[in-house]
Amino acid sequence: MRRALIVGVNGISISVARLLINNGYDATFIVKSEHEGQVVRDVPAYVYVSDQVNEEVLDNAGIDKAELVLSFADDETNLKVASIARSRGVPVVMALVNDKENYLDRFIELGVYAIPIVDAVISKIAHYLRMPFKQLLFADELVQAYYVVISMDSPYLGDELGQLERRCGVSIPLVIRGNEVILGRDNLSIEAGDKLLIVGRSDAVVRCVEKLY
Repeated sequence: MRRALIVGVNGISISVARLLINNGYDATFIVKSEHEGQVVRDVPAYVYVSDQVNEEVLDNAGIDKAELVLSFADDETNLKVASIARSRGVPVVMALVNDKENYLDRFIELGVYAIPIVDAVISKIAHYLRMPFKQLLFADELVQAYYVVISMDSPYLGDELGQLERRCGVSIPLVIRGNEVILGRDNLSIEAGDKLLIVGRSDAVVRCVEKLY
C-alpha cells in the first residue's frame, strides 16, 4: 500500500488525509500534542504525538518508505520536515506556505511542491472573476513551471494552444477549464478563466508569462 506522512493538524490536513485514504493511501499523522491527536481520532490513520521535526520520530513513522510527505504546520516546521524528507529521497514532498515572501523561495530551492495559502485563495477569486493570476510552481537553473489564469482582457483569447506554445517556445501540457482537466492539444482554443500549466526553459517561460499576465 502507498504510504503518506502528514505533519500538522488543521481542517486542510484532515481533508487531505481523507482524500488520500479514499484513494488507497496508508496515512500517518505526526502531531505535537494529545489534543491534536484527539482532533484526528475519527480519521483512519496512524498517529504519532511528538516533536514533528525529530528525525527518530519521522523514522519510526516510516518516512523512508513514504511515497508522499505533506506538511501543514508553521513555515519553519514545514521547511525542516521538507528538508528531511528530501534528504531521505521521498518522491513527492508538499508543504503549505504561510509567509510567501520569506519562505516560498526556500521551499522551491529544496524541490518541494510549495502551496502558498494566499495564492490558493487569490487563484479562486481570480478564476471566479476572470481576472489574471500567476503562480510559480517550480524553478531551478534551467526549468520553470508556472500556473496562469487567463483573464477576459488577455490578447490571446481565442488563440489555439499550439500557436502559443510555438510563439513562446514552451510546453502547455494541461489546461483546467471549470471542473475539467484537459490535456494540451494544438487546436484547443484559449478561453477566459482557463488555467494553464506552462513548462519550459526558464527564460522562455518568463517571457511567455509576462505576455499572458
